Amino acid sequence: MITTSEILPSSELAPFVRCYSYLEFDTNGKNMEKPWRAAHEMTMVFFFKAKPIKLIDWQTEQIVKTGTYCDVTGLATRYLGMATFNGVYSFFEICFKPNGFNKIFGLPPNSFTNHIIAAEDIFNKTISYLFEQLCTAKNLSERGLLTDTFLLGWLRKQKSSNHTDAISFIIDLVLKRTEPTNVVQLANYANMGLRNFERHFLEEVGMPPKLFCSVTRFNHAFEIKLKYPQKDWTSIAHECGYFDQMHLVKDFKRFSGNSPVSFIKQTPLAEREYISPLGT
Repeated sequence: MITTSEILPSSELAPFVRCYSYLEFDTNGKNMEKPWRAAHEMTMVFFFKAKPIKLIDWQTEQIVKTGTYCDVTGLATRYLGMATFNGVYSFFEICFKPNGFNKIFGLPPNSFTNHIIAAEDIFNKTISYLFEQLCTAKNLSERGLLTDTFLLGWLRKQKSSNHTDAISFIIDLVLKRTEPTNVVQLANYANMGLRNFERHFLEEVGMPPKLFCSVTRFNHAFEIKLKYPQKDWTSIAHECGYFDQMHLVKDFKRFSGNSPVSFIKQTPLAEREYISPLGT
């Protein structure tokens, strides 16, 4: 069981950060493997106790990453491998909206796509100071305020903090819709030509819009199954806008490395106890 608490960022950061989370779990002295599945959000994670042991590439079976006290995880366009955990874990996570990392830091998200990068390699010693503050914070609310200050400092350095732009609008539209999404239609909604839209979307988000739509749909299906385990996969496929169950199975094999049933069994700590969940 993983214990999770969530809070919202400040109103100024709300267009760029989905939430802050504090999570705890114990592997009880055993190695626990967690699939690194396709993802449509970037995260920054601060580990207060044990750190991830290793990340193994599924194709080469080589160790590609060992854990540090703070890692930035980019969007993932496919199943990338297995992360191994062992110990008592306590960590704080910043969950960025799909183009939020780019908006706050002004860094190209496609350079992070399919990678986990030590935060010190990006932010130097400034991140270690934030980590020290988070370690001594008394609760999640205090950690949220400290993180607000850190992120707002970066956001205000950017030349433009305008979040009411076309790409942000399209991202929100995709996340709220369940029916199949046509990229040409999205470009029209953004009032852009198709190639111009695809270029801007890739620059801000880190993956092409068509692939982004597929990954968000896959993750939506996965979250529904975790929340409502009694639901059958045919119903979930229909609810998420797949043509049929085989279409869903194909996406799961592409984005999680396994069939839906096997992936759920393979995913450890699927059950979560939410102490302070968000309303959405």
